[in-house]
Amino acid sequence: MKQPNKQILQLFIEGDHNAADAVYRFYRKPVIRFAQSLLKDPVEAENVFQEVFTKIMAHRPKINPEMNFSSYFFTAVRNEIFDYFKKLKKDQHLKDEFWSRIELADRHEQLLKEERLQQLEEEIEHLSPKRKQVLQMNYFEKKSYQEIANELSISVNTVKNQLIKAKAHLRQELN
Repeated sequence: MKQPNKQILQLFIEGDHNAADAVYRFYRKPVIRFAQSLLKDPVEAENVFQEVFTKIMAHRPKINPEMNFSSYFFTAVRNEIFDYFKKLKKDQHLKDEFWSRIELADRHEQLLKEERLQQLEEEIEHLSPKRKQVLQMNYFEKKSYQEIANELSISVNTVKNQLIKAKAHLRQELN
């Protein structure tokens, strides 16, 4: 989707619902991504976007279509986030909630990584003995294709083929 032009912005300012929908859809993902990079909380990032979009909708008659609307939107988001952090500073309960969410997200991410690693290990066990051996020698023992070929008395092409097939199997099973 391309950035809303001045005509769409003018329709948005005048209250056109289709223009508002276009502006909403264009800015939603990048604004939430920006907010999440600062807040580290996807739920709060979504809340910030909704809050800022609501405020922009309320103040749209005051928007100058000649100005850079993207800068206006992202500045409003940044200011909303600064206000959020000010509230965090003043309110210990919100601060505790914020940090517990970060810790919970970190723990959740760590559990997902561990689960993914467990799945990977299980799938490696399902590989044929030769593929498993070639994969382990290459990834875990950091041996070159030539070293593996010499040690197993097979060609370098066989080593490559076994690794390609092992990776393809793992990708297919883990996706």
